[in-house]
Amino acid sequence: MPNTRNWLVKPFVLCAALAVLVGGAKAADMPVAGGNDFVPMAPAGSIWAGPYLGFEAGGSQTVTDVKAGGQKKDYSRFDAAFGVFGGYNWEVSRVILGVEGAATYIGDRKKGHHPVLGTIETGSKWAVSTKARVGLPINNFMPYLSFGLAATDHSLKANGQTKNSVNIAPVFGAGLEVAMRDKWRLRADYSLSGITDSKDRYNGVEARRTAANHRLMLGISRGF
Repeated sequence: MPNTRNWLVKPFVLCAALAVLVGGAKAADMPVAGGNDFVPMAPAGSIWAGPYLGFEAGGSQTVTDVKAGGQKKDYSRFDAAFGVFGGYNWEVSRVILGVEGAATYIGDRKKGHHPVLGTIETGSKWAVSTKARVGLPINNFMPYLSFGLAATDHSLKANGQTKNSVNIAPVFGAGLEVAMRDKWRLRADYSLSGITDSKDRYNGVEARRTAANHRLMLGISRGF
């Protein structure tokens, strides 16, 4: 998998995003001066169980290692990302089990220079994933883990040739979801997915490309 040194700061960013969600949820739960007292939310099962549909946006980084002629170089591109997601949750005892599908735009191609291949362009534009989720609800908060498979496109243009592929690889993630009023939910979600590990020839020069994608997304959804 590509070098991910630049992503050591991502857990801190995720924690900051989760803190914003928690603070917003607590503010929403405070009683309003001169109004009725806050009415406690329904039991956890009615908050989390059932189908849901949502939209998310955030940041995406695709990192690609290109090796040719004994020379290896990393190419990293950071982009805005957005997409839709939906799924279904089941409450089993005090644990929430779910399945979720998502389609996400994750960026564009990165242009750079390789010592052997010369000018190249590499990157990924979209990903489609199917994941299982395991959550532990605490009142109207639910931290969760996710894992599954993602189909992601990837391309490399070098020596006047372009190789495109769609690869299926594991995807892992974690996040925090906050249930609001009227079945609305907010969440912060981090995911890491492999993209490709392949060899191709570009006008007689063999090159190996290995790529992965990291995403930190903020989402809003509604249960039905």
